Amino acid sequence: MSVSTTTQRCFPTELIEEILDHVNCLPAKDIRSILDHPSEGYKGWRVSTLASCSLVCRAWLTRSRYHLFRSIYILHEDHAHFLQLITNPFCSFIHSIRTIYFGRQDLQETIYGSEDGLPKDQPEDSEAHWLHKAFPTVPLSVFTNLQKLRILDAKFNLMSGEDFMNTLSELSLSTTLTHLALNSCIFSTLDQIIQTLYSCRALNSLSLRYPELKEKPTPEDMLFQFQNATLPASLSSLMISILEISNIDWILKIMSMVGASLKYLSIHIVPSMITSYDDAIDEVCRAINFDYHPNLESIGFDSLCTSDFWLGMSTRHIPAILQKITSSSIREVVLTLSDSCLSIYDLADLDAIDWASISEVLSQDSYSNLETIHVLKVSYCLYEKAMDIIVERMKGLLTKKSMSVDIVLWDDRETVMTPRFGW
Repeated sequence: MSVSTTTQRCFPTELIEEILDHVNCLPAKDIRSILDHPSEGYKGWRVSTLASCSLVCRAWLTRSRYHLFRSIYILHEDHAHFLQLITNPFCSFIHSIRTIYFGRQDLQETIYGSEDGLPKDQPEDSEAHWLHKAFPTVPLSVFTNLQKLRILDAKFNLMSGEDFMNTLSELSLSTTLTHLALNSCIFSTLDQIIQTLYSCRALNSLSLRYPELKEKPTPEDMLFQFQNATLPASLSSLMISILEISNIDWILKIMSMVGASLKYLSIHIVPSMITSYDDAIDEVCRAINFDYHPNLESIGFDSLCTSDFWLGMSTRHIPAILQKITSSSIREVVLTLSDSCLSIYDLADLDAIDWASISEVLSQDSYSNLETIHVLKVSYCLYEKAMDIIVERMKGLLTKKSMSVDIVLWDDRETVMTPRFGW
């Protein structure tokens, strides 16, 4: 992985530089064409081109290392080899790594862990459950520029006490780590997950997707944690996904612990896995308390299932939760329509959302500072017709003289969500 002084480049440096410039300066129309085909995305195309340049030069070019190695997937079959690479004194790319993904890699994978956004069941003895043994052996502190860490399907509850303490130590030593995503991870207790979060001292953004506790906390346990435990004061962005009604209380208690620093919030409720969706809405509205978040600027509702199968059931919580906010701090509302990697291509999908009820809530005085409603994952070929439908159904809000609210449609998710949450 090092550059030898005797390496003879096959191409002149000037030509390589020109190729690199071309890769990073594609015309907008070409980027749009590439983005329309997720399996041949712009990033993947750029990485393959830069990799080809490096192979031609028989070395990792300094300018290309960041693009080639900024995102690393560590899989079961690659774990041992990866450890050998990063501990080799001649490793030349370790400082280029910005994001590490622990777990499976899927071209159609979303932040939720799979194409449909639901966690995948795995046999207890499958390779999917190797992380609780492997993760404590990875020296995170050697990644001096690591910013994002995503852990998928890890069973923290199976870690020995020594391994868990080593994990906390490595997380605390990683002073550049600002974004953490825990997807379908299992912890023993509420205290264990809070210790994990607290150890990330520079944390700005947290994604909790389908977390599980082996021991459900009692009300006394949650009160004790709320009164005595703390989360990093820098934490300002939070994404939560609720899979089971029994998890609502403690997940929202963690949300409350973020406190006044919370500025960006994204909520995802999965109705297919909850026995009674109406009961879940009632439970969320009972447990959620926005009084702890007087500086909340953005609230989003992510991965809304808009197919006919759901009959709109996965969106009924939106006006109910919006009704709970009273601080007048909200400046934007974000609605992500599709729950997959594809944008919606059917205008009928818009019927799943009760735009009129949302409009009624957002017309209240508590939303007097509202500026923008972002609607994500709408195919750009439907922009004009979709905008007409949404404007008509939200005319109660849009015609209110004391407010000026913009509705903005996006055919992707990343443009809006990545700057706010990093994922």
